[in-house]
Amino acid sequence: MFTGWQPVLSKDRGLYPTELKNRLERTGRRDVRPDDAIAMTRFNSTYVEMVDRTFKIKGMFAPLAGISALVAFLIASLSLPWRPLVVESEIDLENITAVVLISMAFVNCCVRFWRINLRKDLFQYTYYPVRFNRRTQKVYFFRHNGAGGVLEVPWESPSLFFHVGCGGQNIELRDLRCHVLDENRQVMDTFTIGHFWTGDAEVHKMWEFICRYMQNGPDQAFGTPSEGVITLSTLPTLRNHWMMVCLMMGTALLPTRYTVMFPLYAALTACRWLVFKSCTAPVFPQKIELECTISVDDPLALPEPRFMAEFARAHAIRQHVRERLWEWNAHEGFMLFNAGWVGWKVVAWILAGLLIMYGLKDFALANFYGACLISAGFLIVFATFLWSIGGGVGPHPRFE
Repeated sequence: MFTGWQPVLSKDRGLYPTELKNRLERTGRRDVRPDDAIAMTRFNSTYVEMVDRTFKIKGMFAPLAGISALVAFLIASLSLPWRPLVVESEIDLENITAVVLISMAFVNCCVRFWRINLRKDLFQYTYYPVRFNRRTQKVYFFRHNGAGGVLEVPWESPSLFFHVGCGGQNIELRDLRCHVLDENRQVMDTFTIGHFWTGDAEVHKMWEFICRYMQNGPDQAFGTPSEGVITLSTLPTLRNHWMMVCLMMGTALLPTRYTVMFPLYAALTACRWLVFKSCTAPVFPQKIELECTISVDDPLALPEPRFMAEFARAHAIRQHVRERLWEWNAHEGFMLFNAGWVGWKVVAWILAGLLIMYGLKDFALANFYGACLISAGFLIVFATFLWSIGGGVGPHPRFE
């Protein structure tokens, strides 16, 4: 789920055999129905713009879970019945050792959490757009605002290698990925386009949509006229964040979003809202904006929604958007409640809970022994969190 953040997409290497096998040709596949897979943010006769794979998970599960664990760790540590470090002019070495142990565990968790996730979530960009310009036949990959912040490559350039990418933690996840190669066919940089999905189907639909737009024109990009609607909104509003959380939590929990599960939905929405408040909107350089100039009366330009599915009013469009959102909702529900994914974490958390419980019980009698148990419990919880987002995990050997 967090591939690209952790583990990072590797560079300065050759192409893996599986990447060569999953290569996507620019001719597309005519047996696949084109669809933007809820990744399109702008569409007109000049260019189509799409988000990257990190947009839908930005500021949600990882920050909320990590910050909650660290706050709980801090509160529990401060509420312990600490003995004075100096008793009758004698230094209590056991108590000092306990303080150092818990402090080291807390600081280590904070540093790891910042390096692996928070520094990529906070104070970054709300999303990293990719533009496909049909008129200039160029692709623009956004990296940051300012000079050198956008990589500009011709659509037909042999240096662009498009393929179906695989998840680093959940190997069933797929996304549309593009390597930028040098003259020796070595990977210099990697970009993702659109969201990640379970299976290849949605990726192939999105790729067919892009190929038809670039080769046949914007009027041929959609399967039917009713499908020509922008569903996704990138505006950082509470309404959009709430709708994204509802989609990410899946169909199983959807009926409970206003009842028993409302605290979790609200916490995730608030967390995403706060993270987006710290981020900056992406801005393309003036030179590229001039290349992407659109006509005021462009008949094929689609309106950009203020909130998700704003324009799904006509019956045909509403049915298509509903199908899109339901597929996404069901996909996220499958990910969230996959028994194999959740089961081992539950066992680890039970073990951690027992260690913390016995640590708190024994702390008043023996600070060092209790500190060891408490630290071990919190480190187990944090280790499962890091493993969930791929902390320290390299590319899966199956895909190398």
